[in-house]
Amino acid sequence: MAYLMEIAFDNSCRLDRKRYIFQYRGVTFKLVQDNPRKWADHLLTIVPAYTSPEAERAFATACEFVSALGWEHQAGATVWEEGGRGWPDGQTLRLAKPAFRTFPRIPFRGNIVGCDLHRLPWVQTNDQRIALALYREAGAANSTYLQFFFYWQVMEVGRGANAVNFVNAAWRRERNRLHIQDSDMNALPLGSRSLGDYLSDDCRNAIAHIRRKLGKTKLDIDVREERSRLARSTWVVKAFAEHFIRVRLGLTNHVWLVRPKRGGVPRFMDDQAMRTVAGGVQRGYPEPQLRLVGPPASRRRR
Repeated sequence: MAYLMEIAFDNSCRLDRKRYIFQYRGVTFKLVQDNPRKWADHLLTIVPAYTSPEAERAFATACEFVSALGWEHQAGATVWEEGGRGWPDGQTLRLAKPAFRTFPRIPFRGNIVGCDLHRLPWVQTNDQRIALALYREAGAANSTYLQFFFYWQVMEVGRGANAVNFVNAAWRRERNRLHIQDSDMNALPLGSRSLGDYLSDDCRNAIAHIRRKLGKTKLDIDVREERSRLARSTWVVKAFAEHFIRVRLGLTNHVWLVRPKRGGVPRFMDDQAMRTVAGGVQRGYPEPQLRLVGPPASRRRR
């Protein structure tokens, strides 16, 4: 008997369909969306056993998929293992239904509806995968201080990465490519220091160390001004983390959810791989249709 693995995830960008079946990096998943105000969403997949190498690979692949999904739609996303059960040999994944319900782990901040599961960033290196995972968890964190840490760690991924130097160089040479409001930058107490030194010393180190040397900024989380300063600094460092992933790590290519015209499960493929499919490919699922919602019909008075 095989094992039906259930993986839960949160996603604030609601997809157009309730169910999808697709392959991502050779692992076949069934995605089932649930009520986001009550339960987390589900990724189901069949593996030989709970302790098998295939189960480890399936979970790692699901984590990467959720990271890519959140990045593509700029959505809050996180992922965790939900459970599993025995699955009869020979039964297909189409028959599987979620058997576990877990509460969402990201506080409800509103949802975007009608999103399309068609394009994802093409994760080609391990550094890109790690950076996307940190970015995913930063967006899912409830605390500004934890968010800052994760965004800062994104800029420390890769050989020779130095977050301070990257921030200073990007702000000096590529300022027009950063999505940062002037009002947020002007409100930061830089003094005579560079932006990178400020973010490292007054934010990253101040959060990490309660005991500071004489003259160093100490963090007091019960002071309103300090909380506002850290919130602005987090918005700024998030923009640099996104820029780092695109520019330094080179996450600019995409994969597409397509279905071979001769039949088969929809799968994510890059442009070159699609050209090698005999008979060609077509879109994996129909494009979402725009639904115009008007005011409710008024009743006629008798």
